[in-house]
Amino acid sequence: MRTEPRRRQRRAPIGWRRRPLPVFLFDLDNTLYDADCYCFPWMHEHINTYLMRELDLEAGAADALRRHYWRAYGTTLAGLMRHHRVDPQFFLEAIHPSALSERVPAAPDLRRWLAALPGPAYVFTNSVASHAWRVLERLGVADRFQGIFDMETAAYQGKPHGIAYRRVLRALRVPAWRCIFFDDTLANLRAARWLGMQTVHISGPRRGTRSVHWRVRHLLAWSHLDSRDRSTGRTRPRGPVVAS
Repeated sequence: MRTEPRRRQRRAPIGWRRRPLPVFLFDLDNTLYDADCYCFPWMHEHINTYLMRELDLEAGAADALRRHYWRAYGTTLAGLMRHHRVDPQFFLEAIHPSALSERVPAAPDLRRWLAALPGPAYVFTNSVASHAWRVLERLGVADRFQGIFDMETAAYQGKPHGIAYRRVLRALRVPAWRCIFFDDTLANLRAARWLGMQTVHISGPRRGTRSVHWRVRHLLAWSHLDSRDRSTGRTRPRGPVVAS
């Protein structure tokens, strides 16, 4: 896990002080901000350029391979490591240049929302910590997070591979049921729920599913008050709670 200098812990709301505090885990892209608008188009270009250069592919073949590995393995990197033995750190740094985050706007509403959470918050991303911290700084919320779990933390396997989640839990030293995990990708959420985490699907306009605990169109629609009855880990909702 990558952390910045130690920050003062916030006090929990009164209603939470007699129970174990939840730990909030957030995916980065398309969960904390709109990566489809501000980062992904350029990141995909960087990946395609890397594939064209390193694997001697034409543009169309590079784009098709990127998409295929993402669908088959959860990340393009996982496919490249399996079939081409690429250097994972070199690949990740190549596709996350510092300029990539410059388009991300400040998010004061997100900052206020994070400040109201009754427990520590971490980023759990298939990116690299350096890029994630830059995005958080652009959003104006870096000081609201205790640390970042990135691809290096996950031995470059990433979500939805089980090793990524188990390493996060080991680092946090908390049982899975105390974690509330937010992500826009259902495969990542299903893996988290299988381990016992509580799950929130940032679904946008997509239809819901019963494989998660909550489904919200955007992050700020979820309230930590909804999770109080589940904070002990002894109950599970029968289907997703939906908020618009």
